Amino acid sequence: MIQIQFFSLLRILLKQERLELPSVEEETVAQLLERLQQLLPTPFLQKLLTEDGSMHAGTIILVNRHNIHHLEGLKTPICDGDVVAMFPPGAGG
Repeated sequence: MIQIQFFSLLRILLKQERLELPSVEEETVAQLLERLQQLLPTPFLQKLLTEDGSMHAGTIILVNRHNIHHLEGLKTPICDGDVVAMFPPGAGG
């Protein structure tokens, strides 16, 4: 199983803090995001990704507490037992 945690505005938008999904062999973060979007009734990918599929500036996705920017980006592999945390870009003033 993969545990997915939602933070900030994603948590509010999706009305849940976390969920668990069965792992899929050789799945990447990008593929996991697409699978999540197909499963969840609320559109959320536009909060994390641009139209061309790259991450918005300020988006943070962690795999086992490691920022994917320091791993393989959206191509980072996801394995059984991993914890994926998603933070949309923040706004403030």
